[in-house]
Amino acid sequence: MLKLLVGDVIEGEVIDLGVTGEGVVKYDTYPIFVPLALPHEKVRVRLSYVKKDYAFGELIEVLSPSNDRIKPRCCYFGKCGGCDLQHMSKDMQLELKRESVERSLRRNGGFDYDVPAVISLNEWGYRNKLSLPFGINGLGDVVVGFYEKRTHKVVSMKHCALHGDWASELIEIVTKWANENKLSVYNENTGVGLLRHLVARKLDNLSVTLVINGDKVKNVAELGKALDEKFGEVTVHLSSNKRDTNVILGDSAVLVYGKEREQNLGKFSAVVSPVSFFQVNGAVRDAIYSSVADNLKGFSGELVELYSGVGLLTAELASRLNCKIVSVEIVKDAVEDAKALMSKLGFEHRVECLCDDATKFMARQKGKGSAIILDPPRKGCTPEVLESIVKGQFDKVIYVSCNPATLARDLKALLPHYNIETLQPYDMFPQTAHVETLVCLTRKKI
Repeated sequence: MLKLLVGDVIEGEVIDLGVTGEGVVKYDTYPIFVPLALPHEKVRVRLSYVKKDYAFGELIEVLSPSNDRIKPRCCYFGKCGGCDLQHMSKDMQLELKRESVERSLRRNGGFDYDVPAVISLNEWGYRNKLSLPFGINGLGDVVVGFYEKRTHKVVSMKHCALHGDWASELIEIVTKWANENKLSVYNENTGVGLLRHLVARKLDNLSVTLVINGDKVKNVAELGKALDEKFGEVTVHLSSNKRDTNVILGDSAVLVYGKEREQNLGKFSAVVSPVSFFQVNGAVRDAIYSSVADNLKGFSGELVELYSGVGLLTAELASRLNCKIVSVEIVKDAVEDAKALMSKLGFEHRVECLCDDATKFMARQKGKGSAIILDPPRKGCTPEVLESIVKGQFDKVIYVSCNPATLARDLKALLPHYNIETLQPYDMFPQTAHVETLVCLTRKKI
């Protein structure tokens, strides 16, 4: 029986890619997952993690490179955990994502589907939001960066290719301010220290949120003024998070500098709370939302929208459809944002924005409505939501997914009662292994 140990060095050919873009080397019959390795490459690998039936390895050398191997744009790539695929050609990235959806449907959903090519609209500088942890470097200085892959060690960064130049300028100003004011950084092991994360969103104006292990920060107005000089009128919020958790933001964010302003949200503009969910890639978001509205063209029944966020899709639908819409979101600040947007656009008379848990709402709903839209987090829908949909006999189900595995699992529960009308993946997160998928389902006629 083959015996492999951590530290062993092997050579082999990459035969496939895993779901997160790592190369797969078969050593005898033993699969070894190797980040940064590409199909058809011969590689030298040092084993870093070994289990009975698989292992992970560190790429030491590419002995024969693939034609799809390209030079990463970012100097932090390979160390920073923000990107997975900068070493891979665009065509290979898109095919990886297409195959990821197709494979998940087969493995998690139990059915085959010919998934079309992934729609791609941009590659770089697409993110309108950043969430970066604070850390301490070897000199004891405060730094901001991404976590190193599979660790909570902060990689100090000065720029990120997935954001515009604004991110580099923001990082420079915030780290300078934090060091000049000798602010402490939160330590996950001890629970001591103040600064946890820097969260920012750049639309028309820059909104900055400091996530802190406390209630206040000294000289925050000094930071606001420095940001104003670079970016114009900014807002600075504090979000208190004193819990031992991987969740970044606290339950709320308090404005401590500047004045809230409406932001350009594509076709609409509104004030958006820092704790409200908002898609990071505006171009792809708009394409998906437009496709959802197209699929519902002529619809005039009652539309239910679960996990509705700040109401951008709700507004798109209300502007194009003559129907009643009930939108459901569990985050209170997001619901308030959605209500304000509906009121501003004059849709409040036929759009009801509810702050509720999707599962509890559907249990009370008892199938009221003709069509339903789902845009859940990565964990997907609960079994109770899916059961309520089936029992409710909705004529149409539209599912926007950010996780092929949970999408496939949820479709498995729906497909005995529904047919797939369309299924289309989108490259919402270029240079990473993530993919967004839009699925439109119609109820089977018995």
